[in-house]
Formats: sequence, structure tokens, C-alpha cells
Amino acid sequence: MRRVAIGLGANLGDRLATLREAASRIARVAPILARSRVWETAPVGGPAQPDYLNAALLVEWRGEPLTLLDALMQIEAELGRVRGVANGPRTIDLDVLWIDGLVVDAPRLVVPHPRLHQRAFALAPMLEVAPGAVDPRDGAPFVAPLDEGVRALPYAL
Repeated sequence: MRRVAIGLGANLGDRLATLREAASRIARVAPILARSRVWETAPVGGPAQPDYLNAALLVEWRGEPLTLLDALMQIEAELGRVRGVANGPRTIDLDVLWIDGLVVDAPRLVVPHPRLHQRAFALAPMLEVAPGAVDPRDGAPFVAPLDEGVRALPYAL
């Protein structure tokens, strides 16, 4: 059994309702240990698009990491995610950010997320649910980002 941080993001439609529905569906797949606040962030890369709402969940996972990824991709599809333009707007984005004590380097999944340390929108909520998280590659603690365009909102998942 491992602790896994999952990042959630949405910038189309009713963003908060979509994040909450995604969290509800994730809870049917893996027990949720912690939920972050919701953060509002500017988009990073891609075309002009609305701001995102981002959050993180800490879950317990017993299976293989790729099985979890498949479950998350199924939830994305059920919630209307269409993969088109790279870094484009989306109804929902679910990412495996970190797995306690495990490195994954597969064609479909890299954990820790390869740009986690550069993405305040993912790192800030992740550190709320896994405050002592360390990089399993070198044991270095993940460091909370400076402001960098992320703003905590008074909402929870």
C-alpha cells in the first residue's frame, strides 16, 4: 500500500463542480486520506485560455501505478475530457504527481511528475496533502513554491 498524490485541474465549465465530481469518483477507486484547498492559477503554456482551478488528493493505492493511471483517464473521459491541443483548455485533468517511495519511468507515466518542481499549481496543493513529501529519486524534500501566480481559495474538495 502506498500514499499517492493526485493533482486535479479544470478550466472549462463549472470548474469547482467538476473538481468535486472527480474527487467523488476517485474516492470510489482509492480511499482518500487528505484533500487540499482549491487554488486558482493562470494557465501555463498552450493557447490563450481561462484560469484553472487546481487541487490535490492524497490516496491509498494497493495496485500498480499504471492501473491507477488507467482509472484516472477513465474518470477524465467520463467527465468530458477531450485531448486535442497540447496544454490546451480542459474540463478536467488528473495527474499522478507523486507516489511515496516509488519512481516510475514508463512510456505512459513518469512519477514524480517530471515538471512537478516547476509547477506551483501542482506543488502547492500537493504539499497541503503530503507536507513531508520527498523526491524518491534523491530523498530531497519538495519545497513549497513562492507565490508564482497561485492563489488559495476558500473552497475545499
